Amino acid sequence: MNSVVRLKDIAEGLNVSIMTVSKALNGHPDISEKRKKEILEYAKSVNYIPNQVAKNFRQQRTKTVAIILSDNSNPYNARIIKGIEETLSSNGYYTVIMNSQEDAKKELKLIKELRGLNVAGVLLTPAAGNKKSCEFLKQFNIPYVLVNRYIQEEEDTYVVIDDKKAAYMATKHLCSYNYDKVFFLNFLSSVSSTRNRLQGYQEALAFCKVEADESWVISECVNQLDGYEAMKKILEKNNPPFSVYCYSDYIAIGAICALQEREIRIPEDVAVMGNDDIEILSFVKPRLTTIGVPKYRLGIKCAELLVELIEKKNSGETESSEEKRILLKPDLIIRETS
Repeated sequence: MNSVVRLKDIAEGLNVSIMTVSKALNGHPDISEKRKKEILEYAKSVNYIPNQVAKNFRQQRTKTVAIILSDNSNPYNARIIKGIEETLSSNGYYTVIMNSQEDAKKELKLIKELRGLNVAGVLLTPAAGNKKSCEFLKQFNIPYVLVNRYIQEEEDTYVVIDDKKAAYMATKHLCSYNYDKVFFLNFLSSVSSTRNRLQGYQEALAFCKVEADESWVISECVNQLDGYEAMKKILEKNNPPFSVYCYSDYIAIGAICALQEREIRIPEDVAVMGNDDIEILSFVKPRLTTIGVPKYRLGIKCAELLVELIEKKNSGETESSEEKRILLKPDLIIRETS
């Protein structure tokens, strides 16, 4: 048979009821071993594949988990996804990966569609600080874990990097150059990691007795182009030497490109730091100094936490007081740009 084989087709082929076929395929004790074997062998011979979606709706239970990130093409997210998928797979779950493209409206639309698919749970990086998606998931009792960010620090279930410490370490390192200015190319101001890194940056400047200037912080940087344009603006009003901490390695790439166009030496004239430790940037020149993040481990922890929530929901257990908020430690990785 070339078309999709249904229970009805098997029943007609063996001249039995659909109920008998269903019970045999699901190992029901009402069916004799002889009849069960006959049905299973016939189902195999006609390439019958169970309709898992229909089964999930009948049982009101599914083994599918959705992963919604801002951009899964980013190597940073790719390592997280690898940790998530491997952990979920080992626990018998399947994954569906979606991109919100940092668009809160699109994210909420995806969340609503996922409810129609009866997903077991959701791993979510909330777009631009969007809280409506979390509210929707809570309303319909869908287990979820936030990845890399949170909305309500004391209430959400999440796995994040210690962003305050990451920025503190980076800024303190750059202050060791004794340059007069330490610029910060930061991310979207509505995101928790942005706020926490700004705080870490400010505290490091205070510790190093560097009098901060608000103009040193350029927010709303998202990608390489933003880093490039932000560095060009800095160079219009500031002459080296100075140093720059970038929210991400991607932003740092753009900043370095702008510096190289002006033939400004790195790090002699301008010291540059990224954040995330994207692997490929340890092999290009100049090799990027950055903050190391345990991306793969972060993915594992997110998946483990979600599986725990799903299984507690399925078993009817009440939520325990176990750790719901996991903070992972960053590392300072010194290479050639600072």
